[in-house]
Amino acid sequence: AVVPSVVDVAVTTPYESQVTLKGISTDRVLDVRKLLASNVETCHLTNYSLSHVVRGRRLEEGVEIVALKPCALTIVEEEYATEEAAVAHVRRLLDIAACTTAFAKAKQHKSSSKHAQRPATPPSPPPASSPGANGVGAGEAPAISEAHDMVAIGPPPKIGEFYDFFSFAHLTPPLHFIRRKERNGAAQDGDYFEIEVKVCNGKLLHIVASVKGFYLVGKPHTVSRSLVDLLQQLSSGFANAYEALTKAFVDHNKFGNLPFGFRANTWLVPPIYVDSATKSPALPAEDENWGGNGGGCGRDGKHDRRRWAREFSILARMPSKTEEERVIRDRKAFLLHNLFVDTAIFRAASTIRRLVDTSPQTGPDGSLVLEERVGDLHITVKKDEADASLKLEDKVDGVAIYQTDAMDISQRNLLKGLTSDESVVAKDSSTLGVVIVKHCGYTATVKVSGRTKNSSDGKQTSDISDHLDEIPNIDVDDHPDGGSNALNPHSLRIPLPKIINPEIAASNQHLASKPHVDNYARKLACTVLETSLRKLENTPNKNPRRIRWELGSSWLQHFQKKDASVSEDSEKNAKKSEKDSSVKGLGKHFEQLRKINKKESTIEDAKIVKEESDSNCLLTNGTEKSENVAFTEIRNLITEDAFCRLKSLEAGLHQKSLEELTKMAHKFYDDTALPKLVADFASLELSPVDGRTMTDFMHTRGLNMCSLGRVVELAEKLPHIQSICIHEMVIRAFKHVIRAVIAAVDDMQNMSAVIAETLNILLGSPRLENDLDTDANEHNLRLKWVESFLSERYCWTLKDEFAHLRKPIILRGLCSKVGLELVARDYDMNSPNPFDKSDIVNIVPICKHVVYSSIDSRNLLESSKMALDKGKLDDAVNYGAKALSKVIAVCGPYHRLTANAYSLLAVVLYHTGDFNQATIYQQKALDINERELGLDHPETMKSYGDLSVFYYRLQHIEMALKYVNRALYLLQFSCGLSHPNSAATYINVAMMEEGMGNVHVALRYLHEALKCNKRLLGADHIQTAASYHAIAIALSMMDAYSLSVQHEQTTLQILQEKLGDDDLRTQDAAAWLEYFDSKALEQQEAPRRGIPKPDSSIASKGHLRST
Repeated sequence: AVVPSVVDVAVTTPYESQVTLKGISTDRVLDVRKLLASNVETCHLTNYSLSHVVRGRRLEEGVEIVALKPCALTIVEEEYATEEAAVAHVRRLLDIAACTTAFAKAKQHKSSSKHAQRPATPPSPPPASSPGANGVGAGEAPAISEAHDMVAIGPPPKIGEFYDFFSFAHLTPPLHFIRRKERNGAAQDGDYFEIEVKVCNGKLLHIVASVKGFYLVGKPHTVSRSLVDLLQQLSSGFANAYEALTKAFVDHNKFGNLPFGFRANTWLVPPIYVDSATKSPALPAEDENWGGNGGGCGRDGKHDRRRWAREFSILARMPSKTEEERVIRDRKAFLLHNLFVDTAIFRAASTIRRLVDTSPQTGPDGSLVLEERVGDLHITVKKDEADASLKLEDKVDGVAIYQTDAMDISQRNLLKGLTSDESVVAKDSSTLGVVIVKHCGYTATVKVSGRTKNSSDGKQTSDISDHLDEIPNIDVDDHPDGGSNALNPHSLRIPLPKIINPEIAASNQHLASKPHVDNYARKLACTVLETSLRKLENTPNKNPRRIRWELGSSWLQHFQKKDASVSEDSEKNAKKSEKDSSVKGLGKHFEQLRKINKKESTIEDAKIVKEESDSNCLLTNGTEKSENVAFTEIRNLITEDAFCRLKSLEAGLHQKSLEELTKMAHKFYDDTALPKLVADFASLELSPVDGRTMTDFMHTRGLNMCSLGRVVELAEKLPHIQSICIHEMVIRAFKHVIRAVIAAVDDMQNMSAVIAETLNILLGSPRLENDLDTDANEHNLRLKWVESFLSERYCWTLKDEFAHLRKPIILRGLCSKVGLELVARDYDMNSPNPFDKSDIVNIVPICKHVVYSSIDSRNLLESSKMALDKGKLDDAVNYGAKALSKVIAVCGPYHRLTANAYSLLAVVLYHTGDFNQATIYQQKALDINERELGLDHPETMKSYGDLSVFYYRLQHIEMALKYVNRALYLLQFSCGLSHPNSAATYINVAMMEEGMGNVHVALRYLHEALKCNKRLLGADHIQTAASYHAIAIALSMMDAYSLSVQHEQTTLQILQEKLGDDDLRTQDAAAWLEYFDSKALEQQEAPRRGIPKPDSSIASKGHLRST
């Protein structure tokens, strides 16, 4: 792949002005359109083509910009060929103006009068600024306590401020509303519809949308292609307000990332959904009244009857020997699977909505309430049981496998993983063809079930009549707009009934303030919890060990690495330091430092390897006869190709019986895979920030979440990992309760009240001293539930951690797992009843399915990461560029997986010193993540943090501070201020404060980060060395060179011990120490010799040399 470069694209606008867009050599005309939508001069234009002096008019979207000589384009406004195009144009204006109204803080919440206005923090832990914060007196508090947090230097974050970052409510909205109007009189030829526009000064304008554009009623000669242009001519008030808005956009971010195009895709609903007078409010991008929607394909049901079974079977047989063949196959697979997933989710959600609307209570709990076949789709809907103790068997692979199979799911998964290659996902048609949707107390399963057998299940032949040598093509459409409008499952929300009548609201408030004993909702929640607890305690602990296919794949890689390590043993010793990975958190002054795996881990590995080979010997000492039986058993279950791959490992696995393989896999899981995960947490190779990232990391390695308790035990020296695991276990314990309670509600009118009361029981702070026994009983009930559930499911005993749980983290995790959307306000977690029924706004579906991606591109991304970790920047750029072009070829330019590739390449380019290009890539990643993943998703957080550092390097320090503070705000609701990522972010904030001249503020951040790293990672960790170095730099800027010397000496000591004297980073630290030493000496000499103060400008660079 050619290393990408920045390209200036000159675009002439319809106003004869010229804008210069910063593109990248991999961009196409489609990307130029996106860049124009992120430019304040052109963002209001939607209906235009681009022309080129040589290529002519109406350039195709796929044309690459590097092929355009000169790289100059002209916007040509087109006629509105369809009514949809005119509607989309109106929607764009509504979208641009939405940030002035949609995110404004809700008016004082009606239920807040009954809530004591106290900070939303649990009452138990001592404040972080107490003497215990440095870990001396805080030793009493458990690892997860806020007592160990870094001191919050800014004001504490509030949930109610979530949308402030996107809100421009301080500006005058350019318009109050746009609404469709019934037509008066005869319409002219070419007119589509009429609208009323009320602009900011109260003036009401009647405008017609037509083929030619927009004009004032009765004055067709005033026609203008763009609605903004017309309104600016008709109203100076609108013109001024719009100009003020565009200026605010530029102040917010000069590089784009304009605050429009948002979707409601997180657990806190935008204020517009709460305060709106309209019946079904929506952000403009998803407003169906103006042609918006929640994205996705297959919305209208026209694909329901596709021949899915046949097409998935063809897919499994497409040629895939070469990379080129796999790109073609993967693109088809990606498009087909996405179309299936969307079609299945729409079908399931609409079926459940129909059930919710028509019947208050359908059948007994756990019963099948609906089964239907539509073409190849087999849809079943079950009513969930109101029992939180049940172990839910709703795994995609479980649904995919027919129970009559010779192997159980675990054995099938193990063989699938052990024989996996680049086609492992594409060939498993049965798993690709399953979607599970949970919503409103129902679970819908959509499964492809034609007659075609799955090609990966071994010797079975397909009964499709097509000849194998002429594999038919799969005809599936490309995604419109490069796939930038993927399905947002939140858009399929079911709004919970609101109380409109103020008298009812007042009486309910009166009810709510009374003791909750006779409250129906509270009683129901308590009954469900009590019954479930009884059942949980009386059910024998059956935890069958499931094997995920990724475990087999990890085991396979382990064998391959072991072979490689044996052959390269001597080389490995010579280049030991090369294995270390990069320091977490970008942009620290010490950014080129690398971490190293602890020496003990290599000894452990040696032990494990020896034990494993011993166990192999024991297992192979069976009789000749049983060996042959096993040999044929496995050979009969997998394809010849897969068998050869297994045999080529030379580990004797092909000679084992299924039972022996399963035992060995369990041993690998316990003795190697779990300790390796924790070792990677310790080295910061992996750094989960919440339960979602922890789940992803564990599942990718084939580890089950029931091992969380074991991870807590193994991570005894990593308090931040323990905290994430404990919170995740509690969130999962509570998730079962809320699901069971939702299933128990038989009337949607009561749903919001019951959910609110359940949250109050689970998260409220009981007033035990002066209240009824009820509070104490409920408190004991929830504590008993958590203890029993954690002991039963995770084999982990809860001690005194419960009182120190961070409730906002639990609330966020619960909402995303159960599918709740809440009002964004400051919940007082110190009160017994923090939640009111009006806080629970919507229920959204939770969808489970395989995510299809290119394994080739994933491998390239891994190679790029490894090269970056080893300081091989050229290789890292090459692998990153190849990965990006491959992932774009498979998933399109605007997919969440593409954002990953953009983001990694941005980091790599940053390390090469190309801050401009790094910024452009990271900006692309952020735009995708905000839109496709959610405004508080861990990837979105990371994008904010990385981007802030790039802005800082480009000298846009105020903007950098804005973005880094956003990252910090979100981190506090996902992992709190006791986490290496939070410490790294503190170092970044310090760097920016330093750049603004606030060195004293910077030092406060740096000292907190140092304390945090020492406590979490140890005094001799490379990340801790980075903190010492950053402090040395800050002190040098205050001319305190003798103190700089002390800190840099510690830095050097750690590096010498961890990396050795030959490592470039150690040499750099030595050079820094020499520099500080010389400056300190100069400082002592200066008064005697009358020399001016030494220059500290070199120190402000803060770089150690790139390795």
